[in-house]
Amino acid sequence: MKLLNASMRRTLQFGSVAFLTSTIVACGGGGSSGNPPFGTVGGTAAIGAALANATVKLTCKNGSGNTTTDANGAYSATFSFDGPCAITATSGAVTVDSFASGAGTFNVTPLTELLLDYIAAEQGTTLPALLAGITSNSSYQGALTNSALIASAETAVVQILEQTYGISLSTTSFLTASFTPGQPGIDSELDALQAAGAINSDGSPSATLLATVTAAGAAVGKGASGGTTPTGGTGSST
Repeated sequence: MKLLNASMRRTLQFGSVAFLTSTIVACGGGGSSGNPPFGTVGGTAAIGAALANATVKLTCKNGSGNTTTDANGAYSATFSFDGPCAITATSGAVTVDSFASGAGTFNVTPLTELLLDYIAAEQGTTLPALLAGITSNSSYQGALTNSALIASAETAVVQILEQTYGISLSTTSFLTASFTPGQPGIDSELDALQAAGAINSDGSPSATLLATVTAAGAAVGKGASGGTTPTGGTGSST
C-alpha cells in the first residue's frame, strides 16, 4: 500500500509540473511566438554636423523604443519590436526622420528624410501620413520593408541630387551605410549639399529639392498603378 501511494504521488507531481509548464508557455514565457522578438536598431544621426545628445524615438509596426545619441551622433536601441519602424531624431530646433525595415543599421539624415518623401509620394501620400501609418497601414508597412523598392528610391534620390546640384554621392545605400561625422563619405557630402543650398541649416530639404523629389516619387507611383513606370527623377535647377 505504501508503494502504491508513492507511485500515485509521483504521478500527481509530474502532472502538476506539466500543467504549470504549459501554462507558462501559453502566457508568453519561454519565447512564445505571440510576442515581438528583441532586436537592435542603430546608426548615425547627422545633418552634416553630428546630432549629439539628440533624442531618438522609434515607433514600429509592433513595439516602440527610445534612446539618445552620443557625442558623434551614434545611437543604438534594443527592444521588442516588429518592423518597420519610424525613426525621429530631435535636437533643439532640428528634427530629422528616417525608418528601419527591421533590426540593423539605419541612419537618420536629411538624405533619409528625402528618401521618405520620395516613398510617401510614390505611395500617394505625405511624409507625416506615411510615418503615422506604420502601425496600421499594410501598404505602407510593405513599402518600407521592400528592399527592391527602397533601393530604387535611394537611386532616384541620388540621381536627383546629381542632376540638380551636381553633387555625386559615394553610395546609393545612404540609409544603411555606416559613416562617421567629420570623415569623408556621407558626412562630407551632407556638408556639400548644405553649402549648395539643397539642405537648410535645420536639416530640412530646400523647397526646390522637396518639390523635385516628391514629383519624381509621385510619377513612379502613377506609373506603377497603370502605364509606364519611370526609372528615375528629373532634376530642376534652383
